[in-house]
Amino acid sequence: MKTAYRLLMMLITLLLLYGSRWMPVPLPLFPAQELKIKDANHLQKLSSESYEIQLLKISADGKWLAVKKIMDSGQDTLMILRTDVPESIVLKSTGITELQFLIDNRVLLLDKQGKVEYLSLGVQKKGKAQEKDSEGNIFANGKVFNQIKKIEVLKDGKEFLLWSDSSQKNSLAWYTAGGNLLRVLEDVTTYLIDRNSELYEVQKETNGDKKDKEYSIFKFSGSVKRLLYQANRPIESIYTAPDGESLISLEKDLTTGYMKMVSISLKDFKSYPLDESLLFHHVTVKSIGKEKLFFLHAIKNKTETKKSSPEIWYGDDKNLEEKFSPQFQETYYLWEPESGQLENLNDHSGFQKIIPLHNERYFLAFNPRELKDYTRKTSPLLISVYDRISNTSVKVDTIGTELYTSVKGEYLLYPKNNQWKLYRISDGKTVLISKNGVEQPYFTRDGKGIIFGGNIGLWYYDIQKGSYKPLTTTTKGFQYHVMGGERESLLSNYNFYRSVIDDNRPFMVEYRNVMNNQFGYQRLYGNKNYTAISLTDGRASSLLYNPSYSTFAYLQENYNMPPQIVVAKNGKNDVIYQSNTQDTKISKAKMDIIDYIGPGSIPLKGLLYYPIDYNPSVIYPMVVHIYEAQHYLNSRYWRPTYKNSLGFNVRLLQEKGYFVFLPDIAYSSEGPGISALQSVEAAMKAVLKNTSIDPLKVGLIGQSFGGYQTNFIATRSDLFKAYVSGSANADIVHVYHTFNENYHMPEFWRYESGQYRMGKSFSQNKELYFRNNPLYRADRVTAPMLLWCGMQDKNVNWEETRTFYNALKRNKKNVIALFYPDDGHSMWQEASKTDLSYKILDWFDFYLKDHKTAIWVNNK
Repeated sequence: MKTAYRLLMMLITLLLLYGSRWMPVPLPLFPAQELKIKDANHLQKLSSESYEIQLLKISADGKWLAVKKIMDSGQDTLMILRTDVPESIVLKSTGITELQFLIDNRVLLLDKQGKVEYLSLGVQKKGKAQEKDSEGNIFANGKVFNQIKKIEVLKDGKEFLLWSDSSQKNSLAWYTAGGNLLRVLEDVTTYLIDRNSELYEVQKETNGDKKDKEYSIFKFSGSVKRLLYQANRPIESIYTAPDGESLISLEKDLTTGYMKMVSISLKDFKSYPLDESLLFHHVTVKSIGKEKLFFLHAIKNKTETKKSSPEIWYGDDKNLEEKFSPQFQETYYLWEPESGQLENLNDHSGFQKIIPLHNERYFLAFNPRELKDYTRKTSPLLISVYDRISNTSVKVDTIGTELYTSVKGEYLLYPKNNQWKLYRISDGKTVLISKNGVEQPYFTRDGKGIIFGGNIGLWYYDIQKGSYKPLTTTTKGFQYHVMGGERESLLSNYNFYRSVIDDNRPFMVEYRNVMNNQFGYQRLYGNKNYTAISLTDGRASSLLYNPSYSTFAYLQENYNMPPQIVVAKNGKNDVIYQSNTQDTKISKAKMDIIDYIGPGSIPLKGLLYYPIDYNPSVIYPMVVHIYEAQHYLNSRYWRPTYKNSLGFNVRLLQEKGYFVFLPDIAYSSEGPGISALQSVEAAMKAVLKNTSIDPLKVGLIGQSFGGYQTNFIATRSDLFKAYVSGSANADIVHVYHTFNENYHMPEFWRYESGQYRMGKSFSQNKELYFRNNPLYRADRVTAPMLLWCGMQDKNVNWEETRTFYNALKRNKKNVIALFYPDDGHSMWQEASKTDLSYKILDWFDFYLKDHKTAIWVNNK
């Protein structure tokens, strides 16, 4: 009756307005809870039918594309599509773990049970009818191989290998792409295919007395099989040196557990064992500069001993990590197998850490803990260049977390004071290069230049001339990224790379404007640019292309369009597959980009998603999610699912009749909590100009750092009627002085130079920490709070959630805490993901819609 009466009154008002020709006025709004509520079955059906799509592989000829369809149920489906015919699915199969394309439209599929299917995709065999599988997929010439653990393709798909499991004697069967068996090798413990597609394999043989086991390495060149080497120790792995002239055998001493190493010449097949007195558990081997000279990074695990009581911790300790995790000893050597020369670089140089530069003379060297004080996550490093020939070292500079080296170690490149510094190793000469808009450097293979990505365009820097020239058109607002370059990591936890690109061969460039929702791809070759994918709207990802660059495939999506597979060929972009076609309503979804000004007069944006089936005559509640900047998500398709690691899903909230708002946060010197409050207050002032949002029915949700800011805002604001905070710090004064079990180091860095952006230590500005600490004002919280965490969280200790719960409980606030015993910083377990998602929806329904059906919320 109440709803009918309101409708009648609105109609009368409109008639009066029309008859009197008054100026238009805002229409009366109805509460969303008076509309028909979507039941749980609708959302469950929506979630169960939705799926992700993942591009896996494109065939060398560009005819076929393998993709995976990933359902919440865990039933993944492999599909093979034709790239020239839309919606042409030639094969579907479940449980596939590996796929390899062969020539002549053939494919190998390996499933979880070790079954391999060998199929010809849609090929009509003369005199034979095409077959169909249980789902109507057409294939021909099908064969099945059982008990296979690995498949391998050789010679660009002209041959393939099937490696069987131990019940089949670990046999390695070798076939042509046409399915003809070439040979079978038994008792294969490991194998290797080199860059020339030659096969090396290790076979285990039992001698006549059946006691001693002998391991043999064979090389296959075409139909010729040759014995290279034999050992009595198990050969764990083999690999060829980059120069292609040596084979390295790594063997395990079963008595001591240590590894042994042998170099085998591929010219005369002589073997050269490494000094047996060198003890290590792991080793990496690199060829550098001079032929047959190897750089060895040997690791020896330290024996854990019972700790003394008490432990002694010194105030100047720079290796606190060893208090928490097992340590190991690293040693660096140069080894020349034929002469037997073994050089300990640590002893000779006096440095703890040595990095090879693909140069037999010069090495990057430093002592990693020299500048360590735990105020940064990764400490700066005082870098030196060690000259092995003269046995001298030269200090280069104090470097942060980013450094790049050229192909043969001629140059070092690193950022410093908003410039690039180019250091020539041979004479120590340094050149300053403008860093304005240029990032992501790659040295050219000839060592003469550097290709930079970044904003505006792609650039080539001529090292000798000291000048830039553009390689692409320069367009403001676009970020350019090189694709296909080589990045060899030189140091873990640091962005140190040997960064090289061959600009004499084609390579791909991506250009993207996040705010304008546009992207495109170019192929560069020599001095010419070719458009691979013309400028397109939406979000692109997962680009694949065949070796000849004739066919490109990628995923494209938008906030109102599920991901679709697009193939670019011959200058045309064609959609060959549209995922989630059952999601018919998403095409009418609406999103606004809200502009506002944050702290420090910084322009910010927020994404406002409208309820599905939005009606401008209805007033709706709203859920606000915070975590740093979020405007880059403007072209993301929000798949409806309950399998959310954070319990938050935009689409499910939209379906239940909520606005969902994702504002950006900016920072000032006042601290992370106050900055978040100021940003969110400015965002709310802007978004509430939309009169379809009920300002009295707004909730706030955040996790991790966003959870900390949610906790803080809850103690300072009356804008929100309900809060959800997950895996969040509550007492930053306490946590600042604790150890982080995830990183095995004090928390100083996170607050001073990390995400909290304090810029000062606690002792330097205690008031700053006090003002940004949620715990100290827990008594000021005015709205219900739902707290959650995983009890295995090593990043934010779950005690922080319990602490805030205690503070709210002591002050008689409305609070519920969820503690998941087997989960971490986010939800790992499938059941936990679903449970948390349901509970967060229940929570907001209870307090923002007055739906009191969730008994657990009101269990008084």
